Amino acid sequence: MLLNIIFSYNRAMQVDYLLSTILKKIKIDDYETVILYHTTGNHHLGYKKLIEKYKNYPNIRFEERKEIWFDTAFFKTLTNKKNFKFFLEKNLKNKQGDNFKGLLQDLLRKTKHELVMFNTDDGVFYNDVVLDEEVLSEFKKDPEHSSYRMYVGDNIEGFPNYIQKKGNHYEWDYYADKNITHWSYPFSVDGTVYNAKHLLKVLEKIPYHNPITLEENVFRHALQHKLFRKGMSPLQTKLVGTTLNRVSVETFNPTINISVDELNEKFVDGYTLHLGLPDHIDVVNIVPFEVSVVKEDKKILLYSLDEDGKKIQNSYGIEGTKNES
Repeated sequence: MLLNIIFSYNRAMQVDYLLSTILKKIKIDDYETVILYHTTGNHHLGYKKLIEKYKNYPNIRFEERKEIWFDTAFFKTLTNKKNFKFFLEKNLKNKQGDNFKGLLQDLLRKTKHELVMFNTDDGVFYNDVVLDEEVLSEFKKDPEHSSYRMYVGDNIEGFPNYIQKKGNHYEWDYYADKNITHWSYPFSVDGTVYNAKHLLKVLEKIPYHNPITLEENVFRHALQHKLFRKGMSPLQTKLVGTTLNRVSVETFNPTINISVDELNEKFVDGYTLHLGLPDHIDVVNIVPFEVSVVKEDKKILLYSLDEDGKKIQNSYGIEGTKNES
C-alpha cells in the first residue's frame, strides 16, 4: 500500500527517534520505510550503527546517495535553458553532485506500493496513522489530483474556514486560497501521501538535486499546472516537525542549534534521543520543552525550553516557515 521515504542528512540519532515513532504510530498493514541518506565526516558511523540496529526489521531499509559525475535522470528535464543551467550547476559541474534524483525516481519506479509518502528526519509521529477506506477510495477515484497531508488538521493555528469535513477526514482545494499556507501549498516533502506512479511522471520532468530543491521546484511546477488540487488530511495532526538544528545552508528557518555532531557522537556511544513535546500541539514545527539523550540509567539534558526557544517558536508563521520581519 504505502512506501514511506525518509530523507536524511547527518542526523542518524534523529532518524532513530523518527523510526521509533513510526513503528509505534503507523497502523497500516502493508507499508515499507526507506531511509534515503547522505553523510559527511564521521556521520557515516552513526548510520552504520543505525543500519545495524534495524537490520532485522523487514519493512525498513537504507539507501545511500552516491557521488556521481552525471545523473542520467536529468535527461528528461533538459527541455529549456533554465533546466539545462540547473543541471550544469547542480550536477554536471558540481564536484559534490550525487544520484539523489535518479535514486529517488528508481525507488518509485520499482515499488510495489500504490502510494508514497515523503518525510524528513526531523519529524515525529505522535498520533496513530491510518488510511481508511474513505481516503483510499479518493485515491482510487482521482489518483492524479489527490494527496493526504499528515501534519495539518483542525488543531493547527490558522485552520481555514473553507475546509470541508468528509467523514473522518478533511478535504479542500489547494488553489482556493491565494495566501501561502499549508492548505494552499500543493507539494511537500513532509508527511504527505501521493499516488506513486503519477508522482514519478511529474518528478521525471523536473530538475532537482536534493530534498530542498525537490520540494521547491515541484511546488512551483504544481502551482503553474494546478497539480495535486484535491487536498485531504486527518481531523487532527499525526506528525510534527522539530526545530533542533539545521543541516542545510539553503534554508534559514531558526532552530535551537543542538549540534548534529554531538548527537552523532552520543548515538555512536549508545545513547538514544528523548524529546519533551507538549500534550496539545497547535503548530507544524515545534521547539521541544526538553531535549535529552539517554543511555541505560544515565540521562544527559541538552536543552530545556528558555526565552530564546520561545522566541524561535513564535518566529514561525502558520505556513510553518519563518515569519518575514
